[in-house]
Formats: sequence, C-alpha cells, structure tokens
Amino acid sequence: MPADSSAPITRHTESGVRRRPADRRRSILDAAAHTFSARGYHSAKLDAIAREVGISVPALYRHFPTKYALFAETSRLLADEIRTATADISDAEGDPAETLGALLRALVGTTLSNRGSGLYRWQSQFLEPDDAAFVHDVAIAQHRRIRATIAALRAQRGLSELSKAQADAVAAAAVSAAGSPSTHRAPLPAKQIEQVLVGNALTMAALTPPEPAAHSADTTGAKIGLVPASKREVILRQSIPLFAQHGFREVSVDDIASSAGIPASGVYRHYSSKAAILETAFWRANDRMITAIDDALAQSQLPTDAVSRLVHSYVELCSDSTQLITVYMTELSNVGDGQQSALRRQQRRNIDEWASWVVQARADVTLAQARFMVHAALNIAGDLTRIPHPVERNLLSALIIEFLLGATPSPDH
Repeated sequence: MPADSSAPITRHTESGVRRRPADRRRSILDAAAHTFSARGYHSAKLDAIAREVGISVPALYRHFPTKYALFAETSRLLADEIRTATADISDAEGDPAETLGALLRALVGTTLSNRGSGLYRWQSQFLEPDDAAFVHDVAIAQHRRIRATIAALRAQRGLSELSKAQADAVAAAAVSAAGSPSTHRAPLPAKQIEQVLVGNALTMAALTPPEPAAHSADTTGAKIGLVPASKREVILRQSIPLFAQHGFREVSVDDIASSAGIPASGVYRHYSSKAAILETAFWRANDRMITAIDDALAQSQLPTDAVSRLVHSYVELCSDSTQLITVYMTELSNVGDGQQSALRRQQRRNIDEWASWVVQARADVTLAQARFMVHAALNIAGDLTRIPHPVERNLLSALIIEFLLGATPSPDH
C-alpha cells in the first residue's frame, strides 16, 4: 500500500544513513491487513508481511512481538476506522432518510478504503476475548444506530412499526450491503458503487414485511431423513460442520475420522488430503448454486420473476445448507491456487447469470452496476442465515428482492 504522501520517504542521505519512514508501524498494519485477508490468520506468514513493507522479520518483531499482537492491533485499527467514519454524522433534524444515507455512505466509503483488507468480513473468531469484545462493541453500536434511524424513517413516513427481529434484519441487511465490496473485486467507479449500494439499501428500510414462511420455525438448516451410505460422502458430510464451526486450519484428519466413525487411514482411502476434502466441499456448494439457478429460471416467465425466484432459491439454499455456505464464504483462502482460480471463474459466471436478469428486469442499471448489486444480495443472504438467530426466510427474500428491484441506483446509465 502506498505510504502517506506527507510522511518522509526512506532514502540514503549524504552520510549514508538510511532514514526510517515515520509511518513504518502503519505500513506494517496495512500490509498485515491485506495478508490476513488474502491468506487467513493461520496461513499468513510474517516474512511475507515483512517483504511487502520492505523490512526484515526481526525488524517487524521490534514493532509487534508476535503474529497475534499484529493481528489484534490490525483488527482494532480496522474496527476503529468504522467507528470514526460515522462519529461525526449528526442526526439530520426531521430527515432520518438523510441521516441513514449518510451513515451508509460512510460505511461504504470505509469499506472501499480498506477493500483489499477484507474490512467487512474480518476473522474475529481468532481474537482473544478483550480484542473480540472491542470489535464486537463497534459493530453493535453501528447496528443499533442504523436500526434506530430506520425506525425514525418509518415513523416519519407513517409505515408500520417493525418488530425487533424485523428491525434487526433490515439494519443487518443494510450493513451487509454496505460491506459487500470487501468480498469481491468487481470494478466500478466509487461514486457508482455508493449510489448502487446506498440507493438500494434505502429501499429496504421502507419494506412492508411479508407473512412468515410456513416452515420458518426450522432455522437449523438440518434435514431429517436418511443419508448416503458411501464412506466418501460420510467423510465429506462430517467434515463440513467441523470446518464451519472451527475453521479449516483447526480441524485435523483425526478429528474428521473420529466424527465419521472410521480410522484416520480410512480418510486417506477416499481423499488424498484434508485440502482435497475442502475442495470437494466447495465444488459441492457450487453445484448446488448452479442447480438453484437452473431450477429458478425453469419456473420463470419474465425477468422480474426470474430475479425473484433466484433470490428465493438462494435463500433456501443458504438456510438449508448453512454450514456448507459458511465454508464456501470463509475458507477459499485455504483452497489450492489452481482450484481457487477455477472456483473464482465459476463464481463470476454465477454472478453474471444473476446480473443479466437484473439488467433485463431494470432498464436503469448497467451490467457492471448489476454485478455489484448481485454481490451485495448474495452477501446479505449468506450473512443473515449464518447469524445466531437467522432471519425468517420470507422476510430475508423480500429484503433482497427489494434491494435488487426496488430502487433506481444511478442517473448515469
């Protein structure tokens, strides 16, 4: 990351003494954020971070005694940037819509400023209690303020008062949309990103909640019935919840074997490595996404119908296969480079399929804008089905459909 232009540069003086940059510590933190985001906490190497900054590992240790100390300060710094971004935004008197827009624009701006560091989906599960509490408190404060502003907006417009669960869902969906650019690298000018994400997020605030789905009481994602007898399938099915709950790096082949009720040697009869199991899980998730797309389109007659059915099918997938989708959303950095590239290509094809139908349903958006909208929509679905109290399916689908079809995001087509 480029150093701050106001900071002194590193160079040789006439006396031959090399001057240390004044922002060396911040440069290390910036490099660490990118590396932790790209490789994950366990796979990130201090020598790679040091090389990016242009220093030795011993020099890095003079600033941070351990990898965890670097990770913790990076996490706190990124969380503090979120807090700072909205701290000076006052409630616009008599205009909660303006306040909500300002809050969301600030979050989008902060996300874009830290896009390469994965600011939004930070790996807080690896933080120790005090550091995790700091990050959590920042997130909760932002959520509560956005929820209160949405309530004020609805009251001003004479809209029905939302239940706490509904209000939490709308606020969480808006935050998820604002943070979605950190989950992908699709190109779009910053101004259009802001217009697309904030404009469509604002429409969700005025949503009339639908009736709950008939099967909404089951939020576990678990299906009752028989399971395949194949040992290969048993190993995969037992691995996925372990990866989802503990993280790929924390799960051993012995853990998988114990869960599957077989010796460790039995795992290797079906998979060459733990990484091969993870890759199989990713392709399983991808296959289900393709099937969901095909099924949704087969039942549709119009572009708007296609978008609606795509949303419902994806929400069903996320709700019924929560652990698989959790792995899909969080563990790509642990897949081998070759498979990563193939998976990313397929992900882009899936996004483009969705985006093409959004463009056909809405003449006011470009394909590039639609891609950003779809990334945000999928992010909302994934986030709001993985929280401790998942959002009711019909409400979640309605929020995402409103986001994709309910607003004009940009005057520049």
